[in-house]
Amino acid sequence: MNRLIVFSLFILTRSFSYAQSGDVLHIPEYKAFVMSGYVGNKINLCINNGILKTDENYLVEPFRHKEEERQWQSEFWGKWLTSAADAYRYTKDKRLLEKLKNAVNGLLATQMPDGYIGNYAPAYRLKEWDIWGMKYCLLGLLDYYDLTRDGATLIAMKKLADYVITSVKKSDIPFYRLGNYKGMAAASILEPIVRLYGVTKNEPYLDFAKYIVDSWKDPQSAQLIIKALNHIPVGKRFPVPSSWYGPDNGQKAYEMMSCYEGLLELYRVTGEKDYLNAVLAAANDICESEIMITGSGASMECWFGGAFMQSVPTKHTMETCVTVTWLKLCFQLLQVTGDGKWANEIEKGYYNALLGAMKPDGSTWSKYIGMEGVKVLGEDQCGMHTNCCIANGPRGIMVAAKAALLAGRNMVAVNFYTPLKAGLLLNNDQKKPVEIEMATGYPASNRVQIKVIPGEMSAFALLLRVPEWAHQFTITVNGEKVAADIKDHYARVDRNWSKGDVVEISFEMEVRPFRLENDPYHVALLYGPLVLAVDKRYNESPFYQAYERFDEHGKIACRVSGSKYGGLLDIWVPLRKEADGLVQQNEEICFTDFATAGNTWSAASAYKVWLQEVRNVSKENIKTQ
Repeated sequence: MNRLIVFSLFILTRSFSYAQSGDVLHIPEYKAFVMSGYVGNKINLCINNGILKTDENYLVEPFRHKEEERQWQSEFWGKWLTSAADAYRYTKDKRLLEKLKNAVNGLLATQMPDGYIGNYAPAYRLKEWDIWGMKYCLLGLLDYYDLTRDGATLIAMKKLADYVITSVKKSDIPFYRLGNYKGMAAASILEPIVRLYGVTKNEPYLDFAKYIVDSWKDPQSAQLIIKALNHIPVGKRFPVPSSWYGPDNGQKAYEMMSCYEGLLELYRVTGEKDYLNAVLAAANDICESEIMITGSGASMECWFGGAFMQSVPTKHTMETCVTVTWLKLCFQLLQVTGDGKWANEIEKGYYNALLGAMKPDGSTWSKYIGMEGVKVLGEDQCGMHTNCCIANGPRGIMVAAKAALLAGRNMVAVNFYTPLKAGLLLNNDQKKPVEIEMATGYPASNRVQIKVIPGEMSAFALLLRVPEWAHQFTITVNGEKVAADIKDHYARVDRNWSKGDVVEISFEMEVRPFRLENDPYHVALLYGPLVLAVDKRYNESPFYQAYERFDEHGKIACRVSGSKYGGLLDIWVPLRKEADGLVQQNEEICFTDFATAGNTWSAASAYKVWLQEVRNVSKENIKTQ
């Protein structure tokens, strides 16, 4: 299952990471980068069967008709283009570059003389999703410009940004009333505006970015900075609105995180600590109160304190757009802070919620994914044969290629344990080439081998991500055990590296039970970064049977095998059930990884994460009168 299927070549093109000099970590300057194994195969499937097969002309078509009043067709183009740009950087596939060029030329042909790019009728501009759509146009154009330095694209971006700034100022409407969700959808244009400032150094763009952030001081706004700094949970910032999908819902997850992505970009430019601290406070709260064991969260697209009640079936959970944006926000925080905590969050969401939402062949995506049930496609949106999550999913898939290895001053950080080969420049110095070769069956296996091959003997630190679940994390270099310092979720190995040095890592991999404090009678099983689930193709009894508590005596007995249905692994666990009265029987139940469970997308592979446990009052401390 971990054999190499397709290799991809990833060449860095200019400022791929958009990282500023203040970032602790950044994407290295690669000479070559090859990923294989399970993750590499999933990336290739997504590119070949999803991104490459998308008709870019179909996505341009809505821009040719300025008739929209309230919908969001204009986001689809930008989402696809940013994922296609990442895919081109990864593969250097000329077909992708041709599609990118065609998509940009098609879009620029629809730009109005006043600079507007969108599909809204004149009387409805700046309303509903119009600014949100222009944000995605700018993000796509920025990526294309980064690849090509195309002058026409730069001119078009500046004209569009100028249009937005002029129109917003002229409207005299409070920013929190522009668009949806207390203005968060519109305010998320902060990200490309700051990035465009980085390209042009045009001060009006920086001024407008600050204007957006200042608008959050209004008590009627989303107050994204002050509420974060005051540690108000993201799911409790405002009363439940009368209209859930309306202008006054301040808990909308995707839009909120998009604004925080923009705030991080502004922090990079200004160095204003409150910006970083606000994003960190919000992200830490999301980790604690919202993110489920699968690495995503939200119900009906809004924060609701879901981490504390995730064993209860909940409507429309883990929207793929939420999952993708959470991974992207974590990736930005990983670069800015250098804290491997955010790499751990990326791993958890990637292997579970993200890959669980992608069809096995990479061709399309579910919109929502729950802890049990049947996986289904989302609805077509905006009169088009696509939706927000189909357009967004590939952006999440490409996070692995960007985050797998990161570099800093005299250091290389390993974030994804997956087969790969990389040629990079230490400190971006042509005289300091380093090759990294990784071999592993992780996360089905508990061992990783990393060969470090510098051009000549070189002193630097290799940072090895320590997963949050890894109670035993053993490192050897050339067969000798190393006691590495662990800080910020990385084990740091400092040495003079020579050609042929071999690092080996081993983890203690075991089945771990997970229960909520407020629900002791449901249990989920975890294995490494993987959430396990039962699937009807293996056995049906977990869908109606309750089991005795089975981890009272320490480790859970299990046996691990290869996946029967194309996933990472199957794990067999003996459970006790009541067969007849007081007679108990052991039943060996097969669990599979969450992404594989349900992968027929039909009732034949209905799946379930949380198992019901029997309450045994004879083992409780019951007070009698």
